[in-house]
Amino acid sequence: MQRPQMNDLKQRWKDFGVWWMNKENLNNLHLEKFEMIFTTFMPTKRRADPDNYVPKFILDSFTEAGFIADDSGDHLLSLTLKTDYDKDNPRTEIIIKEI
Repeated sequence: MQRPQMNDLKQRWKDFGVWWMNKENLNNLHLEKFEMIFTTFMPTKRRADPDNYVPKFILDSFTEAGFIADDSGDHLLSLTLKTDYDKDNPRTEIIIKEI
């Protein structure tokens, strides 16, 4: 993907994440210390690398919305990336544990 396309995609993800945090009234919580688990449920059993689904844009939107204080190592103490299979309901689930 070329840089302008990547920047556009990043901005759209950030805008969506901020909108979602506001919709769920999760904005401005400013979580200080937390762990996150991202599980991406794939529609097929085809091999998938969890690191290909790095949640960079999602974390940026959480920071922008004020849901988390920052996504640096001072605040995000652990980040787990997993893949699983669900043919009928592919999705990404995010579990956040405040410490």
